[in-house]
Amino acid sequence: MATGATRKPRPQPRSSRGGSWLRRLFAGALGGGLLALVGVAGWQLLSLPVNRVVVSGDVQQLSRDELMAVISDSLSGGFLWLDLQTIREPLEALPWVHRAVVRRQWPDSIEVQVVEQRPIAHWGNDAYLNHAGDVFRPGNIQPLAGLPTLSGPAGSQGELMTRYKKVQEQLQPLGLKVSALEMSSRGGLTAQLVNGGELVFGRDELEEKLTRLSFIYRARLAARREELARVDLRYSQGAAVAWRTDRKQET
Repeated sequence: MATGATRKPRPQPRSSRGGSWLRRLFAGALGGGLLALVGVAGWQLLSLPVNRVVVSGDVQQLSRDELMAVISDSLSGGFLWLDLQTIREPLEALPWVHRAVVRRQWPDSIEVQVVEQRPIAHWGNDAYLNHAGDVFRPGNIQPLAGLPTLSGPAGSQGELMTRYKKVQEQLQPLGLKVSALEMSSRGGLTAQLVNGGELVFGRDELEEKLTRLSFIYRARLAARREELARVDLRYSQGAAVAWRTDRKQET
């Protein structure tokens, strides 16, 4: 009687299963090590200090030592952690700083560009008017030669500057220069001249009054300009003229 042979299943090598486990363990360890290295490198990168601060800009009223003191007080954290706004805001809080731009310069520098206020007029007795038409108060006001003095109600600086430019533009061909321009609470306009004379325009029709002044000045007043004390143009026609000899004249 023939007997059939039975094939036994081939056992899997233990070394193959063990090797797969070891490979996964090694790969995990390697990956964890790389992540740790990346983490350490990243932390070191974020912790890089600021080693150099460069301040640029044409500053005349501010000292660089004063600017550096404000910047140094704001440097906290590393080169990449540093919040640039914490440097910009204290700088722009200084009365003589109009604007500050702060940038990072790789690998470890901060560049600060300062735009200083440019006063174009005195505003009353305790402030300046800058090139953007904004009022700023440095605290220690010093008279700046050649600047006119403008004064008026709060918020009128833009309109007053526009009127000043218009008045000075019309007076320049006459050889006259405005040293001060004042607007009353009711909008009346009065100009003081460099030679001490006064021009009273009132509230309305400034351009028409300037044209009239130009005609009257050339025809009747120019020859005695040093004696001129006041020209009142608050009339529908002509003007009232006062001389430094206290003699009044209707023109």
